[in-house]
Amino acid sequence: MDEQKELILQTASRMFTQSGIRNVSIDDVCSELRISKKTFYIHFSQKEDLVDAIVTYDKQKRLDRYEKNMRGKNAIDTLIYIIREIKRDADCTPHLLWNDIQKFYPKIFEKYNTEKMNNIRIGFEINLKQGIEEGYYRHDLDIELISLFHSVQMKNSFELMEQAQKKYTKKRLIDFFIDLMIHVIANEKGLAYMREYYFKDQDKNEVPDLKD
Repeated sequence: MDEQKELILQTASRMFTQSGIRNVSIDDVCSELRISKKTFYIHFSQKEDLVDAIVTYDKQKRLDRYEKNMRGKNAIDTLIYIIREIKRDADCTPHLLWNDIQKFYPKIFEKYNTEKMNNIRIGFEINLKQGIEEGYYRHDLDIELISLFHSVQMKNSFELMEQAQKKYTKKRLIDFFIDLMIHVIANEKGLAYMREYYFKDQDKNEVPDLKD
């Protein structure tokens, strides 16, 4: 990506996150960067294009991080990493920025949510196939339905449980979903791996890093 364009994206994202999209104009972004509006319009024809590019940029950074950290891991370690990261991303989402996108740029918001759910579903499908090939998951799994179920159910359940009258710790929620999903998809080899590297440490304050 062009260095100047990336700098505009990073700066505008920070300003939108701090003050809200409607409270930050193109002039404000240009002033912060000390560039002319002519320079800005070389990269973005309007503010909506900038917002859309910020969403795409953020998504790509997240996917790059996922790919880097999942490289070389087996299916179970990858699955646990994915669950942790989905929860982490939900907690770290800048609410003012995303509330403004949902309110003022609904098409961008809907496109992002659709792509996000598709990426999660596809990620689960890849993981299930990997786990079956490695011998950790049941060979009779309905890969398409299970990946769809988990991608939708996990997102909705995280949100509902966090809104419950009784508050649950993030670690407890993550451990619950890891336990639930593993017992649905794993065979005896997979469960034995989990007992050795994960379940036995669940009572500790921190969830351990699994074996690479």
